[in-house]
Amino acid sequence: MLRFLALASLLIPLQAEIVDRVAVAAGQQVITELQLDEELRVAAFLNRQPVQRDLPARRAAANRLIEQLLIRREMDLSNYPLPAPDQVDRFEAQVRAALGEQDFDLALGKYNLTEDVLREHLANQLTTLQFIQVRFRPELGVSPADIESYYQGELARWKSAHPGSAAPPSIDSRDSIRKTLVDQRTDEALEAWLDESRNQMAIEYVDKSLQ
Repeated sequence: MLRFLALASLLIPLQAEIVDRVAVAAGQQVITELQLDEELRVAAFLNRQPVQRDLPARRAAANRLIEQLLIRREMDLSNYPLPAPDQVDRFEAQVRAALGEQDFDLALGKYNLTEDVLREHLANQLTTLQFIQVRFRPELGVSPADIESYYQGELARWKSAHPGSAAPPSIDSRDSIRKTLVDQRTDEALEAWLDESRNQMAIEYVDKSLQ
């Protein structure tokens, strides 16, 4: 699901030698090196961390962009609605509130981003969330037996780790357990769908290091 928002000390400068060449070809679409670097900078901005351009970070960013292409293709084919502009406005307002107006503008400059670029990425994140909510969550059912089984498992683990101590009330929160189970099943359903969708799309890693 979705996990996001201390500022980084200094932006690692965007290297001048980054050329806008194709990094990944997915179906009829491509992901360029500049798009990949932009994804790294936006992720660092939202997480208030230094920009990481090592191989694991680049691979993770490439995977996120591929997943966005898969989701957007499915939404286009199935006529799923895109986020409304006011939803993007509210998301951006939350980011601004977390940083403060002055720090927000300063941080954009440090990460070599514009507000339009950030807004586009926020819209993509909302698109992903909306797709997950519509495509998967309505199909998921958590029964009282599922909740009880999870509760008994958590209670047994607590007693094993804290012999003689009473379990905290949070373990017995049925609403919390239901949410945890729904989130777990949503993640599992999404991962299964992404794996299947990847197999149905021709994906070529032009930059072999990203594979």
